[in-house]
Amino acid sequence: MKRKIWLLIFVALVLVSSVSTAEAARAIPASDETSTLLVGVSAYADGGLRARTDMTLCQGNEDLQDNPPLNLSGEGVNCIIYQERTIATSGSVYYEKDVEVDTGNQIDPANNLETSRYIDFSASSDGSPAGNMFSSESTTVTSMSTSANVDPTSPSGCCFWGVQSETILPATNDQVTAGSEMNLYEGQVVSDSSARTTAASVEEPVELTYSIEISPSAQTDEDHAQGSATAYVDADIMEGNGEGTAQTTDMGYDQSITVRGMIDMVMDVS
Repeated sequence: MKRKIWLLIFVALVLVSSVSTAEAARAIPASDETSTLLVGVSAYADGGLRARTDMTLCQGNEDLQDNPPLNLSGEGVNCIIYQERTIATSGSVYYEKDVEVDTGNQIDPANNLETSRYIDFSASSDGSPAGNMFSSESTTVTSMSTSANVDPTSPSGCCFWGVQSETILPATNDQVTAGSEMNLYEGQVVSDSSARTTAASVEEPVELTYSIEISPSAQTDEDHAQGSATAYVDADIMEGNGEGTAQTTDMGYDQSITVRGMIDMVMDVS
């Protein structure tokens, strides 16, 4: 008897900053010069395929080259890290990938990173029953900063963070990762991710989204994908309160789901 496993997960992960005594990650303004990178890939192979993507974007409000440590007068650094690995052997595989990176200031719904990926793999479509596809993907957002007095008349006042009615930005140290890993004999994979860490105003939230759907291969008549897959999200949140180094919030969240056999899977993190 064939087993069907279907999963739907929704997790809200938006790190919103409020300039007062509240705790939260905060966006950091862009540099004077900004860049945009657009990459599109479309490939087909009846045999084997290897694909790799590594992207790191860090934005600070002071000199990144002398870190660590951050100075104690409001220095902050936000980073986006994206990685993907795909290896397909002895099968028929379609692979499409689009990546957009923008280092400038962003306002919701625009983002500093946007990715989309489509893979369809069948080990049997080439006439041989041997073969499999392994693929892993993850998106990480980190936000680290010391407390800041943004009042320009204050002796400890630092940098421009946008317009605010209060003058204290508390320290923060947050990291959130969402991703997936799979080993498929037959199946179709659709995934999207985005991240926003750079904005002209601290009121703009730091945000990460990730979604993945695994379904039957379009190359076969099967009702489900075949193989194994894991989807996960991991968050470590540490926040301060007011000026100084006092930590007033500590939260950890770790969740993973693994399915094997005849599978369908959907995960959405936003």
